[in-house]
Amino acid sequence: MPRLLLLLFGVLAAQVAFGEGASKPSTDAMKQTLHAVIKSQLEAFRRGDFAAAYAFAAPGIREKFLLAAFTEMVSKSYPEIAASTEAVFGLTLDDGARAVVNVRVVGKDKASRRYQYSLERAGDDWRISGVVPIEENEAI
Repeated sequence: MPRLLLLLFGVLAAQVAFGEGASKPSTDAMKQTLHAVIKSQLEAFRRGDFAAAYAFAAPGIREKFLLAAFTEMVSKSYPEIAASTEAVFGLTLDDGARAVVNVRVVGKDKASRRYQYSLERAGDDWRISGVVPIEENEAI
């Protein structure tokens, strides 16, 4: 069920990014802001600080997953994210309220996997509202 929920968030984010919405390539300043949120969450995961990583989750995610469920879901379903060593950022789109960022995450074993992060504004801050794996044969 958690993967289905995250997949749904990813589909919605893709619709925002590539649909009829006003999403466009993010400015350099916006890219820095969005990438910093994702980097900060990944750094928290690397430290094993799931509570700090959870703070970067959007309100909708925190309503659906308590910290323990969030920790278990990330650890089991997204091991590369839970223990990454590097992140390489790709296409970044936003409409001022929502954003989509493609990220290649490198795990401890040096294997990498691409993900599409969706983010949304929560007051003055940006929070992560979903993460979906991108199949290697899919265009990003």
